[in-house]
Amino acid sequence: MRTEQPQMERAVAVGRVSPRGVRLWMRSPGGGPHRLELWLAAAPSERVTYDFDVGDRSYSDHTHAFAFPDDLPGARPLEPVTEYGFRLSRADGVLVGEGRFETLPSRRSQMPKRFCIGVASCHQPFDQQGQMHEMGVRMLRVARTAWERCDVKQVLWVGDQLYADFPEEQSLFDPEYFKTVGLPGRRSLLECTHDEALAVYHARYRRNWGHPDWQALQARFPGYPILDDHEVVDNYGSLPEHHEPKWRHLRDAAEAAYRHYQQSRVVPLTPGFEGPYDYSFEYGAAAGYVLDVRSERRSTDGDHARIFAPHQLEHFSTWLNANADAPVLFIVVSVPPFFMPAWLSRIARYVPGSFREDAHDRWMHPQYRADRCRMLELIKHHQQRHPRQKVVLVGGDVHVGYVARCDWRTEPATSLFQFVSSSITHKMSSLDWHMARHIPRTHFALSDLDGKWARIHLLGGSMSRVFEQPVGGLNVGTIEVELDGDEVRLNFKLYGEDAHAPEEPKLLFESGFQ
Repeated sequence: MRTEQPQMERAVAVGRVSPRGVRLWMRSPGGGPHRLELWLAAAPSERVTYDFDVGDRSYSDHTHAFAFPDDLPGARPLEPVTEYGFRLSRADGVLVGEGRFETLPSRRSQMPKRFCIGVASCHQPFDQQGQMHEMGVRMLRVARTAWERCDVKQVLWVGDQLYADFPEEQSLFDPEYFKTVGLPGRRSLLECTHDEALAVYHARYRRNWGHPDWQALQARFPGYPILDDHEVVDNYGSLPEHHEPKWRHLRDAAEAAYRHYQQSRVVPLTPGFEGPYDYSFEYGAAAGYVLDVRSERRSTDGDHARIFAPHQLEHFSTWLNANADAPVLFIVVSVPPFFMPAWLSRIARYVPGSFREDAHDRWMHPQYRADRCRMLELIKHHQQRHPRQKVVLVGGDVHVGYVARCDWRTEPATSLFQFVSSSITHKMSSLDWHMARHIPRTHFALSDLDGKWARIHLLGGSMSRVFEQPVGGLNVGTIEVELDGDEVRLNFKLYGEDAHAPEEPKLLFESGFQ
């Protein structure tokens, strides 16, 4: 069944939250004077109002992000661990949007004994004709209900929040489709100038983000995004042709649109900034780092390529050392490192077509061995020094959901968890889902870390129920964290739609506390 296909005109979103402030994002055509109303959720009738001017934001497709209270003169800091509501409108009273957020704990004593992080990726709710499919729309409502019931504090949007090239018959890289959305005199996106390509990517965001249920998730839960391939093109950076001169302006335009619609929610944008898009975040004493494994990816036809530039890994290493006392670390990598065994990626090199290209994009591909080892060795050595700290890799991209554990063969013994949720609305055929589910089922060993072995395997379900993973079909996830003194316990859950109760969440997998 198809549903309406609204276009985004005005919208709001909650980005980075701190104990005393928040970043708010908006799209409001026309720019100029606007008004922010802010209130305590416990006292909605008692509102404070701030007037501000966004100026001319046409270059960013009329998007604007600002920090409260820093960017509003006279605004007072917020209170920690407090729920607020907000409303943004134009000076003439036209509503831009409204939402809510909760500020963070400012000290460890304010940390709740239990908190929950949401995880989702791969938002592509269209069928081959470019109409929204009802399953995807229902899943957006399932996500909101599941996250609200779990009292999710933040959502990690782990890549592919936009698809520039899917569905295939609606791809911006399809010459026939481009005729319907492109520009006079241009036969393909690669022929466009930077400004023309930027306008096309901006329009794609307005199209793909137009549905009210998608916008409700952005306004209801503080969101932390990361760039992945489909915001540009499938397997962006993994194919040698992506580094040819004809691609340069297109990559720049796609990344600029990403900065306007996503990156500006978590960091202020500065003139001339072109990535990488890594950043840190936190929830009280818990800490997170988002690695950009896209914008600096460089592939070749040989055996040596890179996933990120050395300076990004240096920043990550510094962050690890600075957060040695955090009870739990979340490391967002969009493409999950533990998915495809190395032997399968080697075989895929000789298989023509999309499977070979997808294999080029995986961490276990031989060309990425050096960067893969550098990152995992940093984590392993950090865990050896701090064995009581829980560390979780968080990813999406692969269109199945699952939880894996990497057991380092070290003394003391330590384990690295990996949690994957994908996809929230990108519907595949039953056969594709069935095939995708079988890849991470292979229990495999990783033997190229300092010459020592590590065992990667899927976690079993909780003892009270029978679960099977990986999970095929649409899904979203949660990571529950329980703190008991110095002890930390993690519970990973994946939710889908209950076929017997449409729009109701169904628990598809639960790991039980680890």
